[in-house]
Amino acid sequence: MSKVNALLEIGCEEIPARFMPGFLADLKAKAEEKLRAERIGFGQVITLGTYRRLTLYIENIAEQQEDLHDEVKGPPVDRAFDAQGKPTQAVIGFAKSQKVSMANIIRKPFGNKEYVFAKISKKGKSTEKVLTEVFPEIIKALYQPLAMRWGELDFKFIRPIHWIVALCGAKIVKFKLAGIASGNKTQGHRYNKLKSENLKVKTVELLSYKKTLLKLGVVVDQEERKKLIKKDVEAVAKKAGAKALIESDLLDEVTYLVEDPIAYVGTINKEFLQIPQDVLITSMKKNQKYFPLLDSKGKLLAKFVVVTDGCKSKTVVEGNEKVLSARLSDAKFFFEEDKKLPLKMRKADLDNVAFFENLGSISAKTERMAKLSAWIGKRLGFDEKTIENAKKISELCKADLTTKMVYEFPVLQGIMGKEYALLSGEDPKVAEGIFEHYLPRFADDKLPQSNEGLTVALADRIDSLVGCFSVGAIPTGSVDPYGLRRAANGIIRIILEKKLDLLLDEAFEHSYKSYEPIFKSSNKPEKGYQLFGKVNGQLIEFVSARLKPILLDKGIRYDVVAAALAQFNDILDTVSKAEVMNGLVAQKWFSGIVVSADRICRIAKNAKPGEVNEQLLVDNEEKALFAEYMQVNWAVGEAVNSENWAKAIKALSGLTPAVEAFFEKVLVMHEDEKLKTNRLTLLKALEKLYLRVADFQQIVLYGVAS
Repeated sequence: MSKVNALLEIGCEEIPARFMPGFLADLKAKAEEKLRAERIGFGQVITLGTYRRLTLYIENIAEQQEDLHDEVKGPPVDRAFDAQGKPTQAVIGFAKSQKVSMANIIRKPFGNKEYVFAKISKKGKSTEKVLTEVFPEIIKALYQPLAMRWGELDFKFIRPIHWIVALCGAKIVKFKLAGIASGNKTQGHRYNKLKSENLKVKTVELLSYKKTLLKLGVVVDQEERKKLIKKDVEAVAKKAGAKALIESDLLDEVTYLVEDPIAYVGTINKEFLQIPQDVLITSMKKNQKYFPLLDSKGKLLAKFVVVTDGCKSKTVVEGNEKVLSARLSDAKFFFEEDKKLPLKMRKADLDNVAFFENLGSISAKTERMAKLSAWIGKRLGFDEKTIENAKKISELCKADLTTKMVYEFPVLQGIMGKEYALLSGEDPKVAEGIFEHYLPRFADDKLPQSNEGLTVALADRIDSLVGCFSVGAIPTGSVDPYGLRRAANGIIRIILEKKLDLLLDEAFEHSYKSYEPIFKSSNKPEKGYQLFGKVNGQLIEFVSARLKPILLDKGIRYDVVAAALAQFNDILDTVSKAEVMNGLVAQKWFSGIVVSADRICRIAKNAKPGEVNEQLLVDNEEKALFAEYMQVNWAVGEAVNSENWAKAIKALSGLTPAVEAFFEKVLVMHEDEKLKTNRLTLLKALEKLYLRVADFQQIVLYGVAS
């Protein structure tokens, strides 16, 4: 079957830059899904885009659908035919629904019964014809973070559509959507005026398509555009004797703000350099999408780089300088006003800032954080000075939320808190901790470096998790409006990288107790709040779910991860256990632990725990197993307490011969109820011992019978 290439370009009004990466990923996924569903073979699928166009390029697409040969299961034969063998309405209706005649109905066994099946055969259509339906379906299926109607149309899209290019090989894929007929004419950059003939996409070949648009003033490939922007920004910065601060989030955003990037250097009034550097950088990035320029020591210069969209007149710089000057004048005013009030004087204002519905104010949260920070500090063995600093940080760390600067630039929370704390004469360690308690802010962000900072960082996140879970504000699916997954990930990172020994249930319970005054004052405590036991279980499961992919990314087997996460409560300990177990799972003796634990746990599942009566141990094998258990139980307990998981697992392997002999010679379900109960009690004790280390039933033994 011969192959060609296909192209779909959706031209529209300006799409917000933040939506573009998701749009292009969704376009690729939806296209592949639809093509597979339509039995159309294809090679590589590539998506390109600017703020004015979404492009789908399909390489080596088959010119025709594959023929369909399928069998669809229908009703059972005893319902499909009556006693005389005549078709019933059930099978007649089934054949009609599948659009086949009774000649295409066959009988086949399925499970323990015989069913009728419809034999379906369809000749594949030409791809060009199928795409007339598939292309508009792909467009309609795209996820719309924002959708709008225009004119009198019922059709909705993120922005009004102005043109559609749809080609399969050299042929136009004809359809109409949103009042726009598909064709082979694209549109160039707004400033690029060419004759209609030059707008035609004549060949569906990726390089040719890119060259066509380049002539029209459009760099359509986002990765090429990003590299070009970075190269140009660095070049003009170097020419100005500076180094550009090019952060990935800003570079990504600017990539989808322009089709034809041209970079220029602008200047700002040096008086603005009196404002904290982070404020200036944030204002440039947030409001104007400018790249700040630094000297060789990393100090901000009174210069910036603006990336314009195809503007070839340097007079554009003057306009950008005026706009930025106005923005920085506002920032300067905010800074001067905020400095008039010491940071500690702002604490009272936090009474009027809500933390979360039914959970009080931010002021109440900082009080809880101070108590929890003191407990965490003592639990981790920090000195009194560190603990006192952590309490002071907790009291001040949210005070900058009431400042004009943070109100205008929320991203500066913590950064301004540190700045205002220093200006207010606070201890530098306290000031640094105010900033550090927000760390890590995102996946690859740095961690708090001081003990004070990490203590408050943990307290803040634990308080938020416990409070939100207590009132049922638990993330579902991909929805997490309160950043609780990020909070849990932050806790995990801090504990792992700082190697902190902290039991989660203890921390959650201590935090929960600080909420009790709020819970008791609630008018509907039985409806508004969950009991701690339930909250703790949900939180442990929630953190466990965040830790699981981290363990898998370390190359640990999925079944080992599941075994190690059983009865999870200690992040650092669980990771250590999983790593050790992953290194031992291939040992021959390890399979004995898994087989023994699996058999014991299955039999003892419903048994009640209790004390084993040695007087009722009558068979030599059960006496030997009990004696071995007593020794191994002590050895495992000592190893677990010292967190020596290799020693604990190796100790369990000592039980294997005794367990095998026990099950070979001893009848657990003895007719004597006392003997039976005592043997189940022994197995229950063994089950508890194995589970103290891991849930070995989760381990998959390849090639080993269990």
